[in-house]
Amino acid sequence: MIRDVVSTLITSATTSGLVIWLSKEWISARLKASIEHEYDKKLETHKAQLKAAQELAILNIKTSLASEAAFHAAAHASFSEGQKASIERKLNAVDQLWSFIVQFRSRLSAVLTFVDILTVDEYRAAKEDPTFQQLTSDLSTENLAKMWSSSIEDIRPFVGEYLWAMFFSYRTILFRILFLLHLGRTDAEKIEWYKDDATRHLIKAVLTAPGELQEFEQTQFGKVSWLQRRLESKILAAAQKVISGETFGTESLEQAKLIQQRIAQLPSKGLGAKGS
Repeated sequence: MIRDVVSTLITSATTSGLVIWLSKEWISARLKASIEHEYDKKLETHKAQLKAAQELAILNIKTSLASEAAFHAAAHASFSEGQKASIERKLNAVDQLWSFIVQFRSRLSAVLTFVDILTVDEYRAAKEDPTFQQLTSDLSTENLAKMWSSSIEDIRPFVGEYLWAMFFSYRTILFRILFLLHLGRTDAEKIEWYKDDATRHLIKAVLTAPGELQEFEQTQFGKVSWLQRRLESKILAAAQKVISGETFGTESLEQAKLIQQRIAQLPSKGLGAKGS
């Protein structure tokens, strides 16, 4: 009897323990499943939020890139148009400059051709030559000033300081030679224009290439035409750089500054001190 009771108690205790264990396992499993479900739910929500934020960021980036691309395209188009207009202005300015030089040459007195058929040793004797006297008769300061009055100053910003300095020195030197030849009607020493200090200083500022000044000094026949051709070649070389868009170096700009200073130092009656 007692054995049966003990057996029953043991069986009951075992059963109760099993039930309790099973309950704990069931509750643990339910709790774990609930936590996993909640975690998965939050994870999916977080993923969806990240995806939405990523898509929004990508959209913002695309919009920004498109806006920037449109800005750069507009800026490039504007720059290209500006460059095109600038190049056209430079080309027109160079064309006007050379046309002016061609017209200027055609207006120069024939006395330059006359003295060019002489050697430098024959210059002084030209004073007594009737042809020389006739050709220089219209080279008064007033008439030379009228020739000088033609101006193309408005193209200066488009040709640059170096080309402008070369052009202006070309015109100034030739006018200065004519003025000295005019004075040579009564003073034979003035006919030797290449010895005039003011003229020499300006020529030295222009003829800076190796051997140029020495070649000029050694030229005994056709001295005016030699100088004229050399100056025109310098103008053409500078014009080519302007057209090609090539920049002038510091040395060229310093030379242009020196040329302008030398022109400003010329006597005012020598037709060169103004307009530089």
